[in-house]
Amino acid sequence: MVTLPINGIDGNHTAKIARLSILSTFGRLTMAFNQIVLPLFVLAIGLDASFYGVLVAAAGYVQGVVLFPAGWFSDRRGRGIAILLGGLFAGSCLLAIPFITDSILILVVYAITGIGTGFTRTSIDSLIADHTRKGDERTRSFGYTTATATMAAMIGSFVAGLLLDPIAFPFISDDMTRYAILFWAMGFFRIATGVFGIYTERWLNVNDPVEKEQKEIMEIEDEDPQKERHDTETALLFGTSQLLMGISSGMVIPYLILWIYAAFGPDPIVLGSVPAIAGITLATGTLAVGFFSERIGKIRTISVLYTLTPILMIGLVYSPWFLLMLVFYVARNAVANMNRPAFNSLFMGEVSLSRRARSLSITRVMWQFPRQTGTLMTAYLLGFFGGIVSFGLIVFPIAMLLYPVSVIPLYIAVKRNSARQPLEIPSEIEIEE
Repeated sequence: MVTLPINGIDGNHTAKIARLSILSTFGRLTMAFNQIVLPLFVLAIGLDASFYGVLVAAAGYVQGVVLFPAGWFSDRRGRGIAILLGGLFAGSCLLAIPFITDSILILVVYAITGIGTGFTRTSIDSLIADHTRKGDERTRSFGYTTATATMAAMIGSFVAGLLLDPIAFPFISDDMTRYAILFWAMGFFRIATGVFGIYTERWLNVNDPVEKEQKEIMEIEDEDPQKERHDTETALLFGTSQLLMGISSGMVIPYLILWIYAAFGPDPIVLGSVPAIAGITLATGTLAVGFFSERIGKIRTISVLYTLTPILMIGLVYSPWFLLMLVFYVARNAVANMNRPAFNSLFMGEVSLSRRARSLSITRVMWQFPRQTGTLMTAYLLGFFGGIVSFGLIVFPIAMLLYPVSVIPLYIAVKRNSARQPLEIPSEIEIEE
Protein backbone atom coordinates (compact mmCIF):
# COMPACT_ATOMS: atom_id res chain seq x y z
CA MET A 1 0.00 0.00 0.00
CA VAL A 2 1.41 3.39 -0.98
CA THR A 3 1.70 5.96 1.80
CA LEU A 4 2.55 9.65 1.80
CA PRO A 5 3.21 11.90 4.77
CA ILE A 6 0.66 14.63 5.35
CA ASN A 7 3.40 17.25 5.54
CA GLY A 8 4.61 16.31 2.07
CA ILE A 9 2.14 18.63 0.38
CA ASP A 10 3.65 20.21 -2.71
CA GLY A 11 4.74 23.84 -2.66
CA ASN A 12 2.17 24.59 -5.39
CA HIS A 13 -0.68 23.58 -3.08
CA THR A 14 -1.79 27.18 -2.43
CA ALA A 15 -1.74 28.04 -6.13
CA LYS A 16 -3.69 24.85 -6.86
CA ILE A 17 -6.43 25.67 -4.34
CA ALA A 18 -6.56 29.27 -5.59
CA ARG A 19 -7.20 28.13 -9.17
CA LEU A 20 -9.81 25.59 -8.12
CA SER A 21 -11.50 28.25 -5.95
CA ILE A 22 -11.67 30.70 -8.87
CA LEU A 23 -13.13 27.98 -11.07
CA SER A 24 -15.79 27.16 -8.45
CA THR A 25 -16.51 30.88 -8.04
CA PHE A 26 -17.23 31.42 -11.74
CA GLY A 27 -19.69 28.52 -11.63
CA ARG A 28 -21.47 29.78 -8.52
CA LEU A 29 -21.83 33.39 -9.67
CA THR A 30 -24.32 32.37 -12.34
CA MET A 31 -26.39 30.54 -9.75
CA ALA A 32 -26.25 33.57 -7.43
CA PHE A 33 -27.57 35.93 -10.11
CA ASN A 34 -30.15 33.40 -11.22
CA GLN A 35 -31.60 32.96 -7.73
CA ILE A 36 -32.89 36.54 -7.84
CA VAL A 37 -33.16 37.25 -11.57
CA LEU A 38 -35.15 34.26 -12.82
CA PRO A 39 -38.19 34.40 -10.45
CA LEU A 40 -38.52 38.19 -10.76
CA PHE A 41 -38.04 38.00 -14.54
CA VAL A 42 -40.92 35.53 -14.78
CA LEU A 43 -43.18 37.94 -12.85
CA ALA A 44 -41.96 40.90 -14.92
CA ILE A 45 -43.04 39.29 -18.22
CA GLY A 46 -46.55 38.70 -16.86
CA LEU A 47 -46.31 35.05 -15.81
CA ASP A 48 -46.71 33.46 -12.38
CA ALA A 49 -44.99 31.20 -9.86
CA SER A 50 -46.36 28.10 -11.58
CA PHE A 51 -44.57 28.95 -14.84
CA TYR A 52 -41.41 29.61 -12.87
CA GLY A 53 -41.68 26.14 -11.38
CA VAL A 54 -42.10 24.59 -14.83
CA LEU A 55 -39.11 26.59 -16.09
CA VAL A 56 -36.81 25.38 -13.31
CA ALA A 57 -38.08 21.79 -13.58
CA ALA A 58 -37.54 21.68 -17.35
CA ALA A 59 -33.89 22.71 -17.05
CA GLY A 60 -33.42 20.21 -14.24
CA TYR A 61 -34.89 17.32 -16.22
CA VAL A 62 -32.65 18.09 -19.19
CA GLN A 63 -29.65 18.21 -16.86
CA GLY A 64 -30.65 14.85 -15.39
CA VAL A 65 -30.78 13.25 -18.85
CA VAL A 66 -27.26 14.35 -19.80
CA LEU A 67 -25.54 13.81 -16.43
CA PHE A 68 -24.39 10.23 -17.00
CA PRO A 69 -23.16 10.79 -20.58
CA ALA A 70 -21.43 13.93 -19.31
CA GLY A 71 -19.77 11.94 -16.51
CA TRP A 72 -18.59 9.28 -18.94
CA PHE A 73 -17.22 12.01 -21.25
CA SER A 74 -15.44 13.67 -18.31
CA ASP A 75 -13.80 10.40 -17.22
CA ARG A 76 -12.68 9.52 -20.74
CA ARG A 77 -11.90 12.87 -22.38
CA GLY A 78 -10.89 15.00 -19.42
CA ARG A 79 -12.46 17.36 -16.90
CA GLY A 80 -11.30 20.50 -18.68
CA ILE A 81 -12.87 19.82 -22.07
CA ALA A 82 -16.15 18.80 -20.35
CA ILE A 83 -16.20 22.05 -18.36
CA LEU A 84 -15.44 24.05 -21.52
CA LEU A 85 -18.26 22.45 -23.50
CA GLY A 86 -20.69 22.95 -20.62
CA GLY A 87 -19.75 26.59 -20.19
CA LEU A 88 -20.04 27.43 -23.87
CA PHE A 89 -23.38 25.65 -24.23
CA ALA A 90 -25.12 27.10 -21.17
CA GLY A 91 -23.56 30.54 -21.63
CA SER A 92 -24.80 30.84 -25.21
CA CYS A 93 -28.37 30.04 -24.14
CA LEU A 94 -28.33 32.61 -21.34
CA LEU A 95 -26.99 35.27 -23.71
CA ALA A 96 -29.92 34.56 -26.07
CA ILE A 97 -32.79 34.76 -23.55
CA PRO A 98 -33.12 38.60 -23.51
CA PHE A 99 -33.80 38.52 -27.27
CA ILE A 100 -36.72 36.09 -26.92
CA THR A 101 -40.27 37.32 -26.37
CA ASP A 102 -42.32 34.12 -26.63
CA SER A 103 -42.79 32.34 -23.29
CA ILE A 104 -42.60 28.86 -24.86
CA LEU A 105 -39.29 29.67 -26.53
CA ILE A 106 -37.97 31.03 -23.23
CA LEU A 107 -38.96 27.72 -21.65
CA VAL A 108 -37.17 25.73 -24.35
CA VAL A 109 -33.97 27.80 -24.36
CA TYR A 110 -33.70 27.91 -20.58
CA ALA A 111 -34.29 24.15 -20.43
CA ILE A 112 -31.37 23.63 -22.80
CA THR A 113 -29.04 25.33 -20.32
CA GLY A 114 -29.40 22.10 -18.32
CA ILE A 115 -27.11 20.39 -20.85
CA GLY A 116 -24.29 22.77 -20.05
CA THR A 117 -24.87 22.53 -16.31
CA GLY A 118 -24.76 18.73 -16.50
CA PHE A 119 -21.29 18.81 -18.06
CA THR A 120 -19.92 21.52 -15.78
CA ARG A 121 -20.95 20.66 -12.22
CA THR A 122 -19.88 17.03 -12.15
CA SER A 123 -16.53 17.79 -13.78
CA ILE A 124 -15.59 20.63 -11.40
CA ASP A 125 -16.19 18.49 -8.30
CA SER A 126 -14.31 15.57 -9.88
CA LEU A 127 -11.40 17.84 -10.81
CA ILE A 128 -11.06 18.99 -7.19
CA ALA A 129 -11.13 15.39 -5.97
CA ASP A 130 -8.63 14.25 -8.63
CA HIS A 131 -5.99 16.66 -7.39
CA THR A 132 -6.36 16.22 -3.63
CA ARG A 133 -5.55 13.29 -1.37
CA LYS A 134 -8.17 11.36 0.55
CA GLY A 135 -8.87 12.58 4.06
CA ASP A 136 -8.13 15.96 5.61
CA GLU A 137 -6.50 17.49 2.52
CA ARG A 138 -9.50 16.78 0.30
CA THR A 139 -12.10 17.84 2.87
CA ARG A 140 -10.27 21.10 3.53
CA SER A 141 -9.89 21.73 -0.19
CA PHE A 142 -13.63 21.33 -0.72
CA GLY A 143 -14.09 23.66 2.24
CA TYR A 144 -11.84 26.33 0.74
CA THR A 145 -13.33 26.16 -2.75
CA THR A 146 -16.95 26.06 -1.56
CA ALA A 147 -16.49 28.88 0.95
CA THR A 148 -14.79 31.10 -1.63
CA ALA A 149 -17.52 30.46 -4.18
CA THR A 150 -20.21 31.09 -1.55
CA MET A 151 -18.74 34.49 -0.64
CA ALA A 152 -18.68 35.46 -4.31
CA ALA A 153 -22.26 34.24 -4.67
CA MET A 154 -23.24 36.47 -1.75
CA ILE A 155 -21.96 39.48 -3.67
CA GLY A 156 -23.68 38.25 -6.85
CA SER A 157 -27.10 38.04 -5.19
CA PHE A 158 -26.75 41.53 -3.76
CA VAL A 159 -25.62 42.99 -7.10
CA ALA A 160 -28.53 41.33 -8.90
CA GLY A 161 -31.06 42.81 -6.47
CA LEU A 162 -29.33 46.20 -6.63
CA LEU A 163 -29.42 46.34 -10.41
CA LEU A 164 -33.10 45.42 -10.51
CA ASP A 165 -34.03 48.20 -8.07
CA PRO A 166 -35.12 51.34 -10.02
CA ILE A 167 -33.90 53.63 -7.24
CA ALA A 168 -30.34 52.33 -7.39
CA PHE A 169 -29.84 52.95 -11.12
CA PRO A 170 -32.46 55.50 -12.21
CA PHE A 171 -30.73 56.13 -15.56
CA ILE A 172 -31.78 52.62 -16.69
CA SER A 173 -35.40 53.42 -17.48
CA ASP A 174 -36.44 50.09 -19.01
CA ASP A 175 -36.88 47.13 -16.64
CA MET A 176 -36.17 44.63 -19.42
CA THR A 177 -32.79 46.28 -19.98
CA ARG A 178 -31.91 45.49 -16.36
CA TYR A 179 -32.83 41.83 -16.85
CA ALA A 180 -30.91 41.71 -20.14
CA ILE A 181 -27.73 42.99 -18.43
CA LEU A 182 -28.02 40.31 -15.76
CA PHE A 183 -28.69 37.48 -18.23
CA TRP A 184 -25.67 38.59 -20.26
CA ALA A 185 -23.59 38.64 -17.07
CA MET A 186 -24.71 35.08 -16.30
CA GLY A 187 -23.84 34.00 -19.83
CA PHE A 188 -20.40 35.60 -19.55
CA PHE A 189 -19.63 33.84 -16.26
CA ARG A 190 -20.72 30.48 -17.69
CA ILE A 191 -18.40 30.92 -20.67
CA ALA A 192 -15.60 32.14 -18.38
CA THR A 193 -16.09 28.98 -16.29
CA GLY A 194 -15.54 26.84 -19.37
CA VAL A 195 -12.43 28.69 -20.55
CA PHE A 196 -10.86 28.82 -17.10
CA GLY A 197 -11.77 25.15 -16.52
CA ILE A 198 -9.68 23.82 -19.39
CA TYR A 199 -6.84 26.19 -18.48
CA THR A 200 -6.94 25.01 -14.84
CA GLU A 201 -6.84 21.32 -15.78
CA ARG A 202 -3.81 21.85 -18.02
CA TRP A 203 -2.00 23.78 -15.29
CA LEU A 204 -2.74 21.05 -12.75
CA ASN A 205 -1.53 18.30 -15.06
CA VAL A 206 1.84 20.03 -15.32
CA ASN A 207 2.31 21.39 -11.80
CA ASP A 208 0.46 19.04 -9.43
CA PRO A 209 2.35 15.93 -8.20
CA VAL A 210 -0.90 14.26 -7.15
CA GLU A 211 -1.72 13.79 -10.85
CA LYS A 212 1.04 11.21 -11.35
CA GLU A 213 0.04 9.34 -8.20
CA GLN A 214 -3.61 9.24 -9.27
CA LYS A 215 -2.77 7.84 -12.70
CA GLU A 216 -0.88 4.98 -11.07
CA ILE A 217 -3.93 4.21 -8.92
CA MET A 218 -6.19 4.22 -12.00
CA GLU A 219 -4.01 1.53 -13.61
CA ILE A 220 -4.44 -0.67 -10.50
CA GLU A 221 -8.19 -0.06 -10.37
CA ASP A 222 -8.69 -0.95 -14.02
CA GLU A 223 -7.29 -4.43 -13.31
CA ASP A 224 -9.95 -5.13 -10.65
CA PRO A 225 -13.24 -6.30 -12.27
CA GLN A 226 -15.14 -5.99 -8.97
CA LYS A 227 -14.46 -2.28 -8.68
CA GLU A 228 -17.12 -1.26 -11.20
CA ARG A 229 -19.86 -3.13 -9.35
CA HIS A 230 -18.62 -1.75 -6.02
CA ASP A 231 -18.71 1.81 -7.36
CA THR A 232 -22.20 1.40 -8.80
CA GLU A 233 -23.59 0.05 -5.53
CA THR A 234 -21.95 2.87 -3.56
CA ALA A 235 -23.28 5.50 -5.97
CA LEU A 236 -26.80 4.07 -5.74
CA LEU A 237 -26.75 4.26 -1.94
CA PHE A 238 -25.48 7.83 -1.96
CA GLY A 239 -27.99 8.50 -4.73
CA THR A 240 -30.83 7.24 -2.54
CA SER A 241 -29.84 9.88 -0.01
CA GLN A 242 -29.88 12.49 -2.76
CA LEU A 243 -33.25 11.24 -4.01
CA LEU A 244 -34.87 11.91 -0.64
CA MET A 245 -33.29 15.33 -0.43
CA GLY A 246 -34.21 16.07 -4.04
CA ILE A 247 -37.94 15.65 -3.44
CA SER A 248 -37.76 17.83 -0.33
CA SER A 249 -35.57 20.49 -1.88
CA GLY A 250 -37.62 20.63 -5.09
CA MET A 251 -40.80 21.44 -3.21
CA VAL A 252 -39.20 24.24 -1.20
CA ILE A 253 -36.00 25.88 -2.43
CA PRO A 254 -37.06 27.20 -5.89
CA TYR A 255 -40.08 28.85 -4.27
CA LEU A 256 -38.47 30.25 -1.13
CA ILE A 257 -37.56 33.66 -2.58
CA LEU A 258 -41.02 33.95 -4.15
CA TRP A 259 -42.57 33.00 -0.80
CA ILE A 260 -40.61 35.74 0.98
CA TYR A 261 -41.58 38.22 -1.75
CA ALA A 262 -45.27 37.31 -1.42
CA ALA A 263 -45.31 37.13 2.39
CA PHE A 264 -43.34 40.29 3.19
CA GLY A 265 -43.18 42.32 -0.06
CA PRO A 266 -39.57 43.60 0.20
CA ASP A 267 -38.02 45.79 -2.48
CA PRO A 268 -35.78 43.99 -5.02
CA ILE A 269 -32.61 45.36 -3.43
CA VAL A 270 -33.73 44.03 -0.03
CA LEU A 271 -34.76 40.71 -1.58
CA GLY A 272 -31.34 40.41 -3.18
CA SER A 273 -29.75 41.05 0.20
CA VAL A 274 -31.50 38.04 1.77
CA PRO A 275 -29.36 35.32 0.12
CA ALA A 276 -26.38 37.68 0.21
CA ILE A 277 -26.54 37.93 4.00
CA ALA A 278 -27.11 34.19 4.23
CA GLY A 279 -23.97 33.66 2.18
CA ILE A 280 -21.74 35.11 4.90
CA THR A 281 -22.89 32.53 7.45
CA LEU A 282 -22.87 29.74 4.86
CA ALA A 283 -19.30 30.52 3.76
CA THR A 284 -18.07 30.60 7.35
CA GLY A 285 -19.89 27.37 8.21
CA THR A 286 -18.62 25.64 5.07
CA LEU A 287 -15.05 26.54 5.96
CA ALA A 288 -15.56 25.23 9.51
CA VAL A 289 -16.92 21.93 8.18
CA GLY A 290 -13.91 21.68 5.86
CA PHE A 291 -11.56 22.06 8.81
CA PHE A 292 -13.26 20.07 11.56
CA SER A 293 -15.52 17.39 10.03
CA GLU A 294 -12.62 14.93 9.69
CA ARG A 295 -12.15 15.07 13.47
CA ILE A 296 -15.84 15.08 14.37
CA GLY A 297 -16.76 12.54 11.70
CA LYS A 298 -18.19 13.45 8.32
CA ILE A 299 -21.44 11.49 8.68
CA ARG A 300 -21.94 12.71 12.24
CA THR A 301 -21.51 16.30 11.03
CA ILE A 302 -24.04 15.82 8.22
CA SER A 303 -26.54 14.19 10.61
CA VAL A 304 -26.51 17.07 13.09
CA LEU A 305 -26.90 19.70 10.37
CA TYR A 306 -29.74 17.91 8.61
CA THR A 307 -31.61 17.36 11.87
CA LEU A 308 -31.65 21.12 12.46
CA THR A 309 -32.96 21.90 8.95
CA PRO A 310 -36.72 21.20 9.43
CA ILE A 311 -36.69 22.85 12.87
CA LEU A 312 -35.33 26.09 11.43
CA MET A 313 -37.79 25.94 8.52
CA ILE A 314 -40.68 26.01 10.99
CA GLY A 315 -39.23 29.18 12.50
CA LEU A 316 -38.82 30.71 9.04
CA VAL A 317 -42.36 30.31 7.78
CA TYR A 318 -44.05 31.23 11.07
CA SER A 319 -41.98 34.35 11.81
CA PRO A 320 -44.28 37.37 12.17
CA TRP A 321 -41.56 39.90 11.27
CA PHE A 322 -39.23 40.14 8.30
CA LEU A 323 -36.07 40.50 10.40
CA LEU A 324 -36.91 37.43 12.49
CA MET A 325 -37.65 35.49 9.30
CA LEU A 326 -34.26 36.59 7.98
CA VAL A 327 -32.50 35.12 11.03
CA PHE A 328 -34.16 31.75 10.45
CA TYR A 329 -33.50 31.96 6.70
CA VAL A 330 -29.80 32.54 7.28
CA ALA A 331 -29.57 29.71 9.81
CA ARG A 332 -31.56 27.22 7.71
CA ASN A 333 -29.58 28.03 4.58
CA ALA A 334 -26.34 27.44 6.47
CA VAL A 335 -27.17 24.10 8.12
CA ALA A 336 -28.73 22.69 4.94
CA ASN A 337 -25.74 23.53 2.72
CA MET A 338 -22.56 23.89 4.78
CA ASN A 339 -22.07 20.10 4.82
CA ARG A 340 -20.86 20.05 1.20
CA PRO A 341 -17.13 19.65 1.96
CA ALA A 342 -17.93 16.68 4.22
CA PHE A 343 -20.39 15.09 1.76
CA ASN A 344 -18.19 15.58 -1.32
CA SER A 345 -15.07 14.34 0.43
CA LEU A 346 -16.92 11.34 1.86
CA PHE A 347 -18.30 10.27 -1.50
CA MET A 348 -15.09 10.83 -3.47
CA GLY A 349 -13.22 8.64 -1.00
CA GLU A 350 -15.70 5.77 -1.38
CA VAL A 351 -15.50 5.33 -5.19
CA SER A 352 -12.72 4.61 -7.68
CA LEU A 353 -10.83 7.49 -9.23
CA SER A 354 -11.19 6.02 -12.72
CA ARG A 355 -15.01 6.11 -12.47
CA ARG A 356 -15.36 9.16 -10.25
CA ALA A 357 -17.37 11.40 -12.58
CA ARG A 358 -19.66 8.57 -13.72
CA SER A 359 -20.30 7.54 -10.12
CA LEU A 360 -20.99 11.14 -9.15
CA SER A 361 -23.33 11.51 -12.11
CA ILE A 362 -25.45 8.61 -10.80
CA THR A 363 -26.01 10.47 -7.53
CA ARG A 364 -26.75 13.67 -9.41
CA VAL A 365 -29.29 11.92 -11.66
CA MET A 366 -30.99 10.49 -8.58
CA TRP A 367 -31.08 14.03 -7.20
CA GLN A 368 -32.17 15.82 -10.38
CA PHE A 369 -35.29 13.90 -11.35
CA PRO A 370 -36.92 13.89 -7.88
CA ARG A 371 -35.80 17.52 -7.42
CA GLN A 372 -37.52 18.67 -10.59
CA THR A 373 -40.54 16.43 -9.94
CA GLY A 374 -40.95 18.11 -6.55
CA THR A 375 -40.70 21.53 -8.20
CA LEU A 376 -43.17 20.61 -10.93
CA MET A 377 -45.58 19.04 -8.43
CA THR A 378 -45.51 22.20 -6.34
CA ALA A 379 -46.25 24.32 -9.41
CA TYR A 380 -49.56 22.48 -9.78
CA LEU A 381 -50.34 22.25 -6.05
CA LEU A 382 -50.10 25.98 -5.40
CA GLY A 383 -53.62 26.60 -6.64
CA PHE A 384 -55.12 24.08 -4.22
CA PHE A 385 -53.62 25.92 -1.26
CA GLY A 386 -54.82 29.35 -2.29
CA GLY A 387 -51.37 30.68 -3.14
CA ILE A 388 -47.72 30.31 -2.30
CA VAL A 389 -47.90 31.82 1.21
CA SER A 390 -50.41 29.34 2.62
CA PHE A 391 -48.69 26.51 0.75
CA GLY A 392 -45.37 27.34 2.38
CA LEU A 393 -46.83 27.50 5.87
CA ILE A 394 -48.05 23.91 5.60
CA VAL A 395 -45.77 22.10 3.16
CA PHE A 396 -42.30 23.63 3.59
CA PRO A 397 -41.64 22.28 7.14
CA ILE A 398 -43.09 18.85 6.29
CA ALA A 399 -40.94 18.53 3.16
CA MET A 400 -37.78 19.37 5.12
CA LEU A 401 -38.29 16.31 7.34
CA LEU A 402 -36.75 14.20 4.58
CA TYR A 403 -33.35 15.81 5.17
CA PRO A 404 -32.47 13.91 8.38
CA VAL A 405 -33.92 10.69 6.88
CA SER A 406 -31.55 11.04 3.91
CA VAL A 407 -28.52 10.37 6.14
CA ILE A 408 -29.51 6.69 6.66
CA PRO A 409 -28.30 5.48 3.20
CA LEU A 410 -24.95 7.17 3.84
CA TYR A 411 -24.46 5.15 7.02
CA ILE A 412 -25.31 1.97 5.13
CA ALA A 413 -22.88 2.74 2.28
CA VAL A 414 -19.92 3.57 4.50
CA LYS A 415 -20.49 0.62 6.83
CA ARG A 416 -20.78 -1.75 3.87
CA ASN A 417 -17.62 -0.41 2.25
CA SER A 418 -15.68 -0.59 5.53
CA ALA A 419 -16.56 -4.26 5.86
CA ARG A 420 -15.36 -4.99 2.31
CA GLN A 421 -12.26 -2.77 2.31
CA PRO A 422 -9.74 -5.39 3.51
CA LEU A 423 -10.70 -7.61 0.58
CA GLU A 424 -10.27 -4.94 -2.06
CA ILE A 425 -7.50 -2.99 -3.73
CA PRO A 426 -7.30 0.46 -2.12
CA SER A 427 -8.84 3.19 -4.26
CA GLU A 428 -6.80 6.06 -2.85
CA ILE A 429 -3.45 6.84 -1.35
CA GLU A 430 -3.53 6.57 2.42
CA ILE A 431 -2.07 9.48 4.33
CA GLU A 432 0.03 8.92 7.42
CA GLU A 433 -0.78 11.46 10.09
